[in-house]
Amino acid sequence: MKIAHDSRSAVATVENLHWHRAFATDGLAAGDCYAAWRDADIAGLSTRYETTPHEPFSVAMDWLDLGTLGIGSARITAQDWDRSRWKANHDHNDDLVVNVRHAGAAFVDVDGHRTVAPAGSIVLADMAAPMKHFSEASLSTGFALPRALAEQMLPQVRSLHGYVVAPDPAALLVSHLATIRASAGHLPVGSGPVIAQTILDLFAMTVTASMGAVPSDQGQHERALLVQLRAAIEDQLGSPSLNTARLSRMLGVSRSTLYRLLQDQGGVQAYIRTRRLARVAAALRDRGNRQTVANLADDWGFCDAAYLGRAFREMYGITPGDYRALHGMTLVGGSSLQAPR
Repeated sequence: MKIAHDSRSAVATVENLHWHRAFATDGLAAGDCYAAWRDADIAGLSTRYETTPHEPFSVAMDWLDLGTLGIGSARITAQDWDRSRWKANHDHNDDLVVNVRHAGAAFVDVDGHRTVAPAGSIVLADMAAPMKHFSEASLSTGFALPRALAEQMLPQVRSLHGYVVAPDPAALLVSHLATIRASAGHLPVGSGPVIAQTILDLFAMTVTASMGAVPSDQGQHERALLVQLRAAIEDQLGSPSLNTARLSRMLGVSRSTLYRLLQDQGGVQAYIRTRRLARVAAALRDRGNRQTVANLADDWGFCDAAYLGRAFREMYGITPGDYRALHGMTLVGGSSLQAPR
């Protein structure tokens, strides 16, 4: 972990992750944009593909170094991409490339077999084989897995060339990478390898689930399932009907499996309550939030204000009203709030 020291204040700050701009056509003359991008050969794309723009060209490409994995992000105009057999045979690249499409479809052609990859899907490409595709103007994130690692994670990598994971099974990984795109700058550099492992776990689970295959690495599968479980809980946190039975049906796994995944947090129901109380506490700390305790109970799945009050005091040691006052607000008449004068 890198620590930056400010000699004036003697305060140490932890360095955060950062998306680095690898290339952008902003500020270039319109007629120079495409040639400048080709000449830059970012991530070897010019070496590995012949490309033909379908509209005035523009691009912005960013890179995030997670220590054990690099993630690329690109917003680019529509064009054809052609990885010829000659290039596949001669550039000595046999990675498995993972392209996560947040916006814009791709039309993939592998030896005459055509597939459409809509927005929200994931496209896999074996760089040891030729492939053509037309991409609409798009926003995507992606990463490349060395062949040896890809073959540890997934069976028959060559058979995955041109494979498209549909939006429904791809949704968790797509949304997870979108979140990383938006919030990586708030996380310390030291968290990079953990984030990278989570991405790889989710990727392996997404692909095997979409193919109806049995995961070969049970530990990896359970780590990815835990991420999926937590995401489902966060998404449904305000629903009073959120419980172990409902999550079991949503995720297609047994209640005992769900309990085991959250055993260190006291089990599923205890984890749900902890997360709900954390949301309530965040609302109480927010000076702009003037909701009553009863409103917060209704929003976050508690049966009434009294039950929320007891649960909150058990977790935080004080009542919701005292907690709010401690963070700069006072209760007025027990129902509405105003800032202290």
